[in-house]
Amino acid sequence: MELINEVLNDYSDYCHSKLIEEFKCYDSSKYDSIYWYQRYKHRIIDAKKWELTEASDLLIPSKYQSAYELIKQDILSGESLKKYQSRKLKTLNYDDDMLSHWGIQHLHLGLEVQSDGYIERTGDLLFVFFKESKAYIVGIYNHTSWCDIDIIESIHKNWPSELAVYKSNSTAPVLTQEQYKTLRSKNACCNIVVSDGTEYMSPGGGVTANGAPITGIFNSQKIIKMFNFDFETIKENIGLILDSDPEQRRSETITVGMRICHESKGFIYRIKETGFEFNLQS
Repeated sequence: MELINEVLNDYSDYCHSKLIEEFKCYDSSKYDSIYWYQRYKHRIIDAKKWELTEASDLLIPSKYQSAYELIKQDILSGESLKKYQSRKLKTLNYDDDMLSHWGIQHLHLGLEVQSDGYIERTGDLLFVFFKESKAYIVGIYNHTSWCDIDIIESIHKNWPSELAVYKSNSTAPVLTQEQYKTLRSKNACCNIVVSDGTEYMSPGGGVTANGAPITGIFNSQKIIKMFNFDFETIKENIGLILDSDPEQRRSETITVGMRICHESKGFIYRIKETGFEFNLQS
C-alpha cells in the first residue's frame, strides 16, 4: 500500500486562501504561505470570550467612556476586535513592535465604524495584555507610549503572576524609554527591569533580525512539526484507521490530507481516495 502525505500541502493551500481573502495578493516568492499566515495571525486577537480584568489604577476619561464600554462588551462577548486595531493590519508585512516585544495590543477608542470597517482613529489608545483566556486592561496611553516602561510596571504591579514565566536573572541594565526605542528600531531584543529591580524577558517574545515576531515564526515551525508528527502517527496506525471507516472503504493508494473544522477550529484528516475523515485522539 502506497501512503502519500499531502497534509502540509493542504494546510499551505488553506493559508494561501486566507491570505488571498484578506490581502488579494502577496509575495509568495519571498516566504511560503504558512510563514506569512502565521506572521499575520500573530497580530490578530482571537474572537472569543475573554475574562476581563482592569488595572487597579485604571482611569477612563469621560470622552472615552462610551467607546471603552463598547470595547469591554466586545471583549466579554467574544466579538471580533479587529475594527479597533491598527489599519496597518491591511499590510501583510507590517509588524506591531509593541506586540512583538511586550505582548501588548492597542485598540482605538472611536465610536464610528468607517467605510473600511475600522473604528475612527483616536490620539489616545487602550492598551490590553491578552494572555490565554484573559484580557488585562492596562490603561489609556498616547501614540508616543510604545516603549513606556510604565506599561510593564502596571502589569508587574497588578498581575505579577502573568509575568512570572518571563523572569530573568541576567543582571540586565535599567534602560530609558529612548533606549528601548532605539533598540527596537534596530530589531534588537532586550530584557526589561522594573522599578523594584525585577527583570523580565520580553513578554511578547521578541523579534528576528528582519523584525518579524519570534512568536509568529515559532508558531509556523510548531505547526509544521505537528503535521509531520501526525502523519507519522497515521502511517503507523493506518490499518486501524482504515478499519474504523464505517463503510470499510479501501484503496491501493492512500493519500492523506487535512481540512480545518470551522466549528471547533481543529484539524480533520482525510483519506482522499475514499473520502473517509478522522481525528487523532491524544
